[in-house]
Amino acid sequence: MKNTLKKQLREKAKDHPITMGVLSVKNKVNGKEYIQGSLNLEALTNKMKFLLNGGMFTQSQLQKEWKEYGSEAFIFEFAVIIPLQENQYINYRQEISKAEEIVISKIKSELY
Repeated sequence: MKNTLKKQLREKAKDHPITMGVLSVKNKVNGKEYIQGSLNLEALTNKMKFLLNGGMFTQSQLQKEWKEYGSEAFIFEFAVIIPLQENQYINYRQEISKAEEIVISKIKSELY
C-alpha cells in the first residue's frame, strides 16, 4: 500500500507544470526586496524558507532581517512567470536572467 501511494505521488508530480521565472521576497517592515530567478519557483520558495528558518541562508542581510522581524514580515511573490513554450531552442536560463534584470531595474527606478 505504501508503494502504491508513492507511485501515485510520483505520477502527480510528473503532471504538475513547473513554474519558471523570478521570485520576489518583500520585507513588509522596511520595504526591501530580494530578487532571484529560477527554473522552478516553487522549489526555490521552499528552499529559501527552509534555509531562512534554519539560519543558513547565504544572503546575510536577508537572513538577519528574517531573524529580527520573523517570517510574518515577508511576502513571497512570483514577480515574473516565464511560460513554457514549444520552441526547443529557447534558453530559459537566459530568459530568466533578462527578467531578473528587468525586475531589478524597475525596483531601482521606483526608489529614485
